[in-house]
This record gives sequence, structure tokens and C-alpha cells, in this order.
Amino acid sequence: MAPAPDARRGLVVIDFKEIQPYIPGFIFNEYGQLTGNYVHYDKILCVSEKGRIQIWLDRESYDVQDAEKLICDYDEQVLRGIIASQIG
Repeated sequence: MAPAPDARRGLVVIDFKEIQPYIPGFIFNEYGQLTGNYVHYDKILCVSEKGRIQIWLDRESYDVQDAEKLICDYDEQVLRGIIASQIG
């Protein structure tokens, strides 16, 4: 599935399942333990904007920019490099 643009903010929504294999699973366990927020994989929102790929707990967290619910934030070029190295 191709990323879906969100015209409201100029962001691109990425299907979490497409990048999940490249994000270490312990990230979500540690996040949950440190914050007390339970991570529901079917509610995670991944966005690409301004050269960053951010993984949010859910859409509501992104909409209000609740920094405590930002699970991780990667430089897009670094993450693309990791994905490219795994593919080829």
C-alpha cells in the first residue's frame, strides 16, 4: 500500500505494517513500561513529514501533538537506509 497524503498538514501517513519489521520490538515494550500507555498495534499512526518518520500511539495523540504519546521519531533518510540495506 502506498503512503496516503493528508492534505490538511502536508504529511504522509504510512501503514505501520510496512515499517514494523524495521523497528525493534523492544521500543514499544520500553515505551509502554516507561509511560504506562498500552500500545495497540492496530491504532499506531506513522507519519512522514519534514524529513522525519514519527510513530504515534494513535491518531488523536498526533492531532493534539501530545509529545508523551510520540513513541519514536526517526530521521527519514536513516530509516530508508535501514530498509534499503535489508532489501538489497
